[in-house]
Amino acid sequence: MMTPLESLIVVATALNGILGGFSFEIALVKLPTRRRIGAVAYATFARGSDLGNGIWVYPTTAISATLLTFAATIVAYIESQPVAVLLPLSLAALTSIGHFLATSRAAPIMVRVSRTPADETRLAALLDRFARWHTVRAALQLLTFFVLLWALVAVR
Repeated sequence: MMTPLESLIVVATALNGILGGFSFEIALVKLPTRRRIGAVAYATFARGSDLGNGIWVYPTTAISATLLTFAATIVAYIESQPVAVLLPLSLAALTSIGHFLATSRAAPIMVRVSRTPADETRLAALLDRFARWHTVRAALQLLTFFVLLWALVAVR
């Protein structure tokens, strides 16, 4: 039977894995498509997906994953878990903060994409900036997932 801390880490790991998967797919599948179909077509697609259902799915998953990561970290500290557990959980909390900082730079750019007219040059510049911040965000999200896997192994 799992302890409450183990349960928190399992669910936090799962949600961070889903979030990392979303970001991985966006970084390696969706965003490169803009170079093949053009910025105007990609912006139209993004308005329907990332700024459509994605406007609820991505933030809800990110916030839930982060809250559970913080909850697991707090519980581990309250329980005076060994450093082998506290270290990866603390790192996961820090990378989660980093993810939100990167998102605070990426999200407004995508909002600008939603409001920018069909101008290939302007949209391409915005999407390039978004892609750079998204890469940082995706790396932090995936790192959070892997660090939580480490915490899961350490807590068992």
